[in-house]
Amino acid sequence: MTPGLYPDMPAEQYHSIAAMSAGGLKRMRKSPAHFYGAQLDPQRPQSDPTPAMRAGTLFHVVLFEPGAIAERYVVKPEGMDLRTKDGKAWKAAQPDTIEIIDANDLTKAQTQAERVRSLPDVAALLSDGAPEASAFWIDEATGELCKCRPDWTSPAGDGVILVDGKTCPDASPDGFARTAWNMGYLHAAAWYSDGYESATGLRVLGYVFAAVEHDWPHVAAPYMVPEDVLDLARAENRRMLDLYAECKRTGTWPGYSAGVSLIQLPVWAQRQLETA
Repeated sequence: MTPGLYPDMPAEQYHSIAAMSAGGLKRMRKSPAHFYGAQLDPQRPQSDPTPAMRAGTLFHVVLFEPGAIAERYVVKPEGMDLRTKDGKAWKAAQPDTIEIIDANDLTKAQTQAERVRSLPDVAALLSDGAPEASAFWIDEATGELCKCRPDWTSPAGDGVILVDGKTCPDASPDGFARTAWNMGYLHAAAWYSDGYESATGLRVLGYVFAAVEHDWPHVAAPYMVPEDVLDLARAENRRMLDLYAECKRTGTWPGYSAGVSLIQLPVWAQRQLETA
């Protein structure tokens, strides 16, 4: 794969190219065994996207690529049961590339997208730019091919600002900060920022999350990742990429400790015992 930016690469082609990604690093942080089991093991089971994953993808299409909705989705007629003869016939008539959704699913995604677009700063970023550009680069330290695919890239001065749309249970400052840490969003922000710069030579001047809640009334809020947080995340990314290269070299993908370990209480449990 030649390093660089591929603005029009289909998502299926991007995902088919073997390269380290933010998702791969997240699995490496759990353990190399988890990465190998999910991405390299020839015996790994095939799994379909979960309902939450499907809902997140629909939201992304509605927010960043509204013109592609009709190409990717068809709304099931109201009251139709796909288990009946008529329902099965209707389903069979749909192209294999089309995903069948309920009207409520589309309405929810459209409302979430409206909430995000109602944020003035995010609306300004979405007014100019492009969605889903695929970036590839070679990591100089390990020689590994790496990739990322930002949701939205907005030109800004002599660089760009990357926008990442996220649905979440709680879009408040504290709530989204917890989700961002637990889900590895901050590590992904550092990966995307550094990777896009490496692939294009353009400075990434900011990384903005457009967060919107799962549940009604789908309150939304924008957040930017500060540079000191990106520095901490990119240091961990560096460690995981080096570990990945070493695992590939040795053919060893360790999991958790093989020996018996003492259970360490989490901080919150220690505090409960101390105050009891």
